[in-house]
Amino acid sequence: MVNKSLEKREGKLTKQPAKRVKEVACKEPKPLQAKSSVKEAGEKIRSFHTDRLPVASGDRLVGTLKGKYPERKAAGFGHDPETTLVREIMVKKAYYCLESQSLDKAEEIMREHHLEYLSVVDDNLRVIGTVGLRDLAAERQQTK
Repeated sequence: MVNKSLEKREGKLTKQPAKRVKEVACKEPKPLQAKSSVKEAGEKIRSFHTDRLPVASGDRLVGTLKGKYPERKAAGFGHDPETTLVREIMVKKAYYCLESQSLDKAEEIMREHHLEYLSVVDDNLRVIGTVGLRDLAAERQQTK
């Protein structure tokens, strides 16, 4: 395997440090808040054209909300989507990468779990941003 971070400059090979996830992470989409209503969550999920968003309590990652229409799911179980909270229906398992990890590791996690977006967290699981497959592809194009 060829290390793509090697560049030839004036006849010498120099190694460029691999970019870290925090360097390409975006502030959007922000995680859903655990205390938000399921109706608000559904609207936000659809506005980003995805079917899964991370859930945070304050700024700490606590779970994931899956499905394009979580309010329908809640209503199907007899709950009012306007008063049911995201924390009541979220999945407590959330996929994420650390801000210090490599772009390759983030992509590996995303492909392994079929994710379009991945939360980027610090060592205390505070959400600092989100990285998407499109972000990683754009970064690869720039480094070619």
